[in-house]
Amino acid sequence: MARFWTDSVVLCHSNVEEAKQWWIKTFDCGEANAREDDPLPSDVALKLPGDAEPSIWLSDRAEVLPAGLQRSDEHPIIFCSKLQKAHEYLLGIGAAPGLIQDGGDTQFFEIRDSEGNVIEICKEP
Repeated sequence: MARFWTDSVVLCHSNVEEAKQWWIKTFDCGEANAREDDPLPSDVALKLPGDAEPSIWLSDRAEVLPAGLQRSDEHPIIFCSKLQKAHEYLLGIGAAPGLIQDGGDTQFFEIRDSEGNVIEICKEP
């Protein structure tokens, strides 16, 4: 599997447990302790393989709005140095990656998580 990394991914889901299992299966994430300042009881923290700190945060959509919190609508970005290898890996596990595209100064492809959120996988800049 290609090595993946990101600064931070924050997503809302209607089924956080299902989303967590998707991230574990797809990116081999490990569970991590949630931040002490996480205001929502359902928040799940995950870390990508090789990371010391969590960088994937999943929240229950039903808790975000009533708590007055906002989550970004931007597509999260995950980086890798070997884009073709990452694409082949994700294809092999059934994650249905899109075609590799040229974004000008980088190449990328998209995948969708368990609830259809788009995640961009970009070649390391």
